[in-house]
Amino acid sequence: MKKPIRIAVVDDHAMVREGFISRLKENEELEVVLDAGNGIELLEKLKKRTVDVVLLDLEMPEMDGFETTEKLSQKYPDIKTIIVSSHNEEAFINHLLKNGARGFILKENGSETLVDAIYSVIENGYYFNDRISKAMLNGLLKSETIKPSFNKVDLTPREIEIIRLMSKEYTTREIAEKLFVSIRTIDGHRERIFEKTKARNAIGIIMYAVKHNLLD
Repeated sequence: MKKPIRIAVVDDHAMVREGFISRLKENEELEVVLDAGNGIELLEKLKKRTVDVVLLDLEMPEMDGFETTEKLSQKYPDIKTIIVSSHNEEAFINHLLKNGARGFILKENGSETLVDAIYSVIENGYYFNDRISKAMLNGLLKSETIKPSFNKVDLTPREIEIIRLMSKEYTTREIAEKLFVSIRTIDGHRERIFEKTKARNAIGIIMYAVKHNLLD
């Protein structure tokens, strides 16, 4: 059995921390090894415990999430920091990325998104929710602000064609109509694309495609 992913949960509200811990306990491959109420407490606890991923709130007393992200990047560059916030503005995401953040989820996101984000930063280096604009994502990739670690895999010509249509924001139904096949057929292709690339959502697919020059 492989070692679980070790997680720290950081939020100044104890009930929020308990909620995250409860949700993560449902997955045997994830282990919350510490929690903290602010950045100072987190950094103190990291002297004694090793973690792989930090789930980090932004608005905290003493040391907020912005400063904590920067400190983590400087002192613990191997730790993947996922920002948990109600904010989703591009300038805000850009700033945190430059200071070392690796993922962004919204506070209202469910357990499935939370778990996907954790696996994605471990496997591929980054996680973004589907609300990030494609233009911003392309800019981040081309400027090398982010360098996702997707390994190149063998894709069929049809799978590459579907990825290109996904990158243009075609829905599954629209892709099926354009390629003159059933929605079920496209669903099958999409499932294999996600399985092969290890992407966790459509944004992950686009990161893979840009990294490996698959887009027109």
